[in-house]
Amino acid sequence: MRGAVASQPQARALFKVAAQQGSGPAAYYLGLMHKNGLGGPLDTASAISWLALAAQRGVAPAMFILANLLQTIDETQARHWLDAACAQEYPEALMQKAIVTKDGTMGYERSEAQSALLFRMAEHAMGHRGQEP
Repeated sequence: MRGAVASQPQARALFKVAAQQGSGPAAYYLGLMHKNGLGGPLDTASAISWLALAAQRGVAPAMFILANLLQTIDETQARHWLDAACAQEYPEALMQKAIVTKDGTMGYERSEAQSALLFRMAEHAMGHRGQEP
């Protein structure tokens, strides 16, 4: 190992400590590691758990990914987290909601007007994107 570069298992362990101490971004990155099998086994249940913790701590990308993971498990919770990410003007969430509103899927009412508004909001949000956590 060179310098301060951590291995994936070490990174997973460090993110876990930080997440347990209250860090939303650490819970987000730990959730991604579990989701993608980085630094340990792929574990969707743990990914959902860590991403939910990050989402509860206000991390918009976690809300968006959690919404997608929950679509086939709990559509109501999936909509809740997609709406929460949209409320934070997270561009990908706005885009996804524009699509599902246009199609009338994921439990959303079909609305061309709402979809068009959400597409414009997503475009605007892309131009004002904040840093990832």
